[in-house]
Amino acid sequence: MAQTIVVRLIDDIDGSEADETVSFALDGRAYEIELSRKNAANLRKMLAPYIEKGRTAGRPSSPARGRSSGSPRKTAATKTLLSELSIEEKKRFRAWADMPTARRVGDARVQAWIVAGRP
Repeated sequence: MAQTIVVRLIDDIDGSEADETVSFALDGRAYEIELSRKNAANLRKMLAPYIEKGRTAGRPSSPARGRSSGSPRKTAATKTLLSELSIEEKKRFRAWADMPTARRVGDARVQAWIVAGRP
């Protein structure tokens, strides 16, 4: 039996459909975030003056196969706010966020749920 698996990226900022995974680093920590074209352009525009005045450090990473960013995937050992929730809390969060099948959930989204009182 054949199966079709659809992976849908959700913009970690506004919950809309995401178009790409954007990687960036700050203070020695690497980050990835799923963003729509508009939000990715906004992030790049906001960072442009800093990138223009900054210098590159280290060697550039090679793009991961099938991804729009150049950084490696996070490993399963990476702690996220979602990974620290109980199974029941994850169910409540996914219902609240209307994200029943999202594979990756940004910490900002989970933090918003926590601030909202974990409804």
